[in-house]
Amino acid sequence: MRLEGIFLLLISLLGFTELDAAVFSGKITDENGQPVPYASVYIHELSTGVSTDEKGAFRITLQQGIYTCEVSSLGYKRERFTIEIDSQYVTKTIILKEEIYRLSDVTFRGGKEDRAMSVMRRAIAKAPYHRQQVRGYESTLYMKGSMKVTKIPALIRLQAGRSKTGLVLNKLFLIESHSEIVYSYPNNYDETIKALSSTIPSEIDPGSMSGVIRTSVYDKNFFGKLSPLAPNAFNYYRFVYEGITNESGRIINKIRITPKKGDSKLITGYIYIQDDTWNVSYIDFVTKEAGVTTNVKITYNEVKPSIKLPTAYSVDVKVDILGVNAGGRFNSSITYSKVNEVKGEQLQPETLLPDKKITTREARKIASVTEKRVKQNDTVSRKKDLEIKRDTTHKRVVDTLAKMRDNTYWTEVRRLPLSEEEILSYKESDSLKKEFKRVFEEDSVKKINRSTGNKIVDKIVYDARYKVGKNITLGYGGLTRLVGDFNFTDGYQIGQNLYASYRINNNSSIVLTPELYYSTLRKELLWKTDAVFTYSPLRSGRLLLSTGEGSSNINRRSGVTPLVNSYASFLFGLNPVKFHSRRWIEGTNSIDLSNGLRLNVGLSYEEITPLENGDIKSLFGKVPQPNTTDNIYEVISTEHKSASYTISLSYTPEYYYRIRDGRKRYVRSKYPTFTLYSRATLTSPSQEYSSYGMAGLTISQRFNAGLYGMFLYNVDAGGFYKRDRVFLNDFRHFASSDIMVTENGFYGAFLLLDSYRYSTPESWLTAAIEYRTDYLFLNRLPIFNSAFLYEALHLKALWLPEKRITHTEAGYSFGMKGLVRAGVFVGFDGAKYSGYGFRIELPILSQLR
Repeated sequence: MRLEGIFLLLISLLGFTELDAAVFSGKITDENGQPVPYASVYIHELSTGVSTDEKGAFRITLQQGIYTCEVSSLGYKRERFTIEIDSQYVTKTIILKEEIYRLSDVTFRGGKEDRAMSVMRRAIAKAPYHRQQVRGYESTLYMKGSMKVTKIPALIRLQAGRSKTGLVLNKLFLIESHSEIVYSYPNNYDETIKALSSTIPSEIDPGSMSGVIRTSVYDKNFFGKLSPLAPNAFNYYRFVYEGITNESGRIINKIRITPKKGDSKLITGYIYIQDDTWNVSYIDFVTKEAGVTTNVKITYNEVKPSIKLPTAYSVDVKVDILGVNAGGRFNSSITYSKVNEVKGEQLQPETLLPDKKITTREARKIASVTEKRVKQNDTVSRKKDLEIKRDTTHKRVVDTLAKMRDNTYWTEVRRLPLSEEEILSYKESDSLKKEFKRVFEEDSVKKINRSTGNKIVDKIVYDARYKVGKNITLGYGGLTRLVGDFNFTDGYQIGQNLYASYRINNNSSIVLTPELYYSTLRKELLWKTDAVFTYSPLRSGRLLLSTGEGSSNINRRSGVTPLVNSYASFLFGLNPVKFHSRRWIEGTNSIDLSNGLRLNVGLSYEEITPLENGDIKSLFGKVPQPNTTDNIYEVISTEHKSASYTISLSYTPEYYYRIRDGRKRYVRSKYPTFTLYSRATLTSPSQEYSSYGMAGLTISQRFNAGLYGMFLYNVDAGGFYKRDRVFLNDFRHFASSDIMVTENGFYGAFLLLDSYRYSTPESWLTAAIEYRTDYLFLNRLPIFNSAFLYEALHLKALWLPEKRITHTEAGYSFGMKGLVRAGVFVGFDGAKYSGYGFRIELPILSQLR
């Protein structure tokens, strides 16, 4: 009986749909019969809007009745009409007339001031009000997105594999969804996906399409760019008045938006502002960033008296990156079933009078006051939460039947007709998904290991990892790690490194990394073993135990990395790094005591032996300089022992963080980081042991300076309070380098200073300042105007009070973010010019290694 009842219920529902629901479809054209793509069809009785596709076609399912429709598209006059739905299928062709925006015969109440500036000042002043005007709504959302890759260069096809690229090249991928969304102020979205259909294989993550509705043009940032309605928009945009039009008795101002500096952080296009209410009627924005051009069109309609909300979105994306060409299109329509507005007029900007001329400063002030008033009016008290949660405001639930909806359901909710290519995409999706799964399963063995395409060669050449149990992984470095560093004390280092890890749980593990190399000059084994235990993931606990014997840089804070020193020595006979032999055992533990407060404690025992260069030259026969340091205290490396401890306590107030995969990761703070540190020896049993104590304080910070710039600084001061026996490697060393190439970067390192020259056993003060910006000198030229490029100014100083020594460096650099940077620097000893240098920074080296 139960099955019979369900069957009869389904029959009755289907019968009800056929009798009372109908499909209203049609086409929108201009006066010449050409289709108008991405136009908006808004139905007042339902508070819903749909967009036309690229052919100007639309479709929507309606119950029988009489409806008031309003058709709009940028550049055309709005067309308003009523239509009676009394049959199963109703079609209509709507012809739009071209809109003429009048520049003359305009009387503006603000006087003789520029109309674009006046309109935008008022719109900016009221933006916080419009953003907070709606306290909640209930809606349904239909979305359709598609993407197609049309070109892949031969090199990428070779690297990724023809089997992979062949599956995506010139294939249309389609995704549709139908959702119910409940919004509540200030930024909470509960989404229930009622239907989901996609031809995209599961191996490709399309992301959440509904994210497009969770951004507002009234916010300070819109689609990740500075909104033209942000309080500081006048600093970055030019606004040009292009005319007005009359829509149903309302004056609409067309304003062209142009960035003052072409930049990927800004928007170009048009915004349409309604007089008196100063809210948005349309937007037509274009953004460009790193080869991706996005055109966003949004239509706003009055869903409730004095409340305009987005009812239709159209997003067109074009990609042209390194020879890869692709395109995507996204359309959505929103139906509002319930809209709750803020009660009363107490949040309206009191000083925004229609006859009053306001300045840019006044507009910012009004916006700020309105925003504060809105927050004060908010009855929901919120405790400051330093955790940045992923989509905490977006709860997304997928209905259990979402992927099982049939054609009848989709016919009911679909707002755009399917094109022939989209229908074909659905027909071919099953076979394509099976092929994707097969190819990606074959490729999964290459996830951890780098690959030549040959499995046997991969295991021999590259560093490899192998799971030998549920929680155990073993590995080794392969032939690429067979030859270690090269220097003039060890010669070539021949050996191998190993890897072993034991996963205790998802957020705790023990990792062993032993390595053993043979020095061809010293005829000795160089070895070390590190054991790292990660624990307490929400406090970032890390315990390191290390032991070994090998060559070590006397200055462990040097600005010259082993990789750079190896190539400088092997190719050019330069040896900026001076080595001694070090035998050691040490342990350090780091853990957060509270948010932003981190404690580091370490114990160390080491035996130091001086080294000399061996009988070896560079590749081109150059003899290196001796393995001795040039220090103002005239101290050289001598044999000794040391037993010491280190302790540091760093604190960053209001340090925001994220939790990813169960681990805490710090993100940002508007305050500096303060670090107190000390290093001192334990009881010295004899004269061959070091005996000293030192302490210092570091203050560092980085913060944005406007939209384009970043300001970084670091100040470090300290001194030795005990100096019984301070050997050269016990000195306070500074990050410095006097060769052309650096891997560590320009910030914080002295680039015209020998690594050991000013190392000190007394007191010191260092300061480093860097200002990075997307626009300074060269970036203002069109040829260098790129989101990848940036410029920087540098200033660094070192002061040794006892020696009355001051060293200062200033410079300018220009480069590509994360890849390469070049700079010119000048140095001064006191007030005396000491020299200049051209330097190249290659941070990409560490990534390649």
